[in-house]
Amino acid sequence: MTRETKNLKVSLIALTFVILYGSGFVGGRYGLPYAEPFYYLAIRFGLTAVILLALILCLRVAWPRSGYVHLIVSGILLQGVFSAGVFYALSHGMTPAVSALIIALQPLLVWLMVSVVTARKVRLLSVLALIGGLVGVGITVFRGLESSSGLTPTNVAFGFLGLVGVATGQFYYQLKNPGAHLLINGFVQSGSSAVVMLVGGLVFEQGVIRWTPELLFSELWMSVGVSIGALSLLFVLMRSESADRVASYFYGVPIAAGLIAWPVLGQRPTVSEIIGFAVIMVSIIVFNRSSRPPRPRAERVPEVSVDDSVPAAERA
Repeated sequence: MTRETKNLKVSLIALTFVILYGSGFVGGRYGLPYAEPFYYLAIRFGLTAVILLALILCLRVAWPRSGYVHLIVSGILLQGVFSAGVFYALSHGMTPAVSALIIALQPLLVWLMVSVVTARKVRLLSVLALIGGLVGVGITVFRGLESSSGLTPTNVAFGFLGLVGVATGQFYYQLKNPGAHLLINGFVQSGSSAVVMLVGGLVFEQGVIRWTPELLFSELWMSVGVSIGALSLLFVLMRSESADRVASYFYGVPIAAGLIAWPVLGQRPTVSEIIGFAVIMVSIIVFNRSSRPPRPRAERVPEVSVDDSVPAAERA
């Protein structure tokens, strides 16, 4: 496979991932009026685990001998903490576009983690991109707090909790690299997240669930389209790209979420959201140009790594 063909394949996978992942913010908001967040997520992850287990048994996928602890920890962070933060933000009135915009700060947070762990040289343009992304989100949140967009300090805090969960979960997964089959990945991570969400529901919620067609459709889409479809593509990307490259794809999520929410939920982007998008889009260009390590002259085989500038042998 030529380098151009590989880049095209990765780009198509990333584009599909962004669309599916962005739809999750809308799909969650669509079903949340009929179930409390923890119980909603417990049903979603439980259904996902059941479907994946059936596929594992039908396809006779071999179970790995080790790596389960890393899968559970990364799954609870990447799926559980992330989803709990986002869904509580949505249930408290945050729009899908703004929620996805906060999550779009993931590339900057992962960049910080990679820079600290690998002790690589920090470039000035990368720092400016980090500041630019924070400014973009700050504009969106600050103006939203002064308007009737539904933003509150509570749902903003939940949104940033989701950001920390997805960033640390992705970074931890690629740092430990469990290397299990994609179906095993999804089953262990979804199953462990379902247990955590169920415990959260039993402790913090009343257990009110209205089994409407809207809830069933939302749960089915979130389980199949997002938890299985989008996250499987994310695992594929994490195995072929470095952590900060994978994280950079999340910049497209708020745009996808905003465009999908417009016809589905009738939520037109506000002026502050558009300004926030613009500022972050500029940061995307600067960040992607400045944060990637220079390529050597000779072609090399891509490694599954936290950072392409640090060989896998040195990180072991």
